[in-house]
Amino acid sequence: MGTITIESTVLIPCGRPEVYAFCVDAQARAAVPGQEGQVLEFQDQVPERSWTETFVGSGEAVTCSYVLYPVADSTRMTVTAQYEPKGLGRIFSAAKDGACRKLEATRLAALKKAVERGVRKARNG
Repeated sequence: MGTITIESTVLIPCGRPEVYAFCVDAQARAAVPGQEGQVLEFQDQVPERSWTETFVGSGEAVTCSYVLYPVADSTRMTVTAQYEPKGLGRIFSAAKDGACRKLEATRLAALKKAVERGVRKARNG
């Protein structure tokens, strides 16, 4: 079995430069609930527009490509996540598809909330 690919979109009520700055800040990202302790490697960065990040865990390698689009006073963030199971996980990747989709939805919701909170905190003080 192979890679599990999930595409998601979320609307964040913040400007594109603010969303980008928060998301590519490794220290800020390490504080996102559910993502603590993950060491992200950022690549292919186009300032205020897009980037790719990778994370290698014990059971899988995850690559996420982000693209930011301005929408009125908000930012639309489109994420393509690729979960590549390692070891025995490859055998059960079809069964893991649903769990990965749920995990990605939770991860993206936590990231959106953290961006909103981080931007609000930066504006206020």
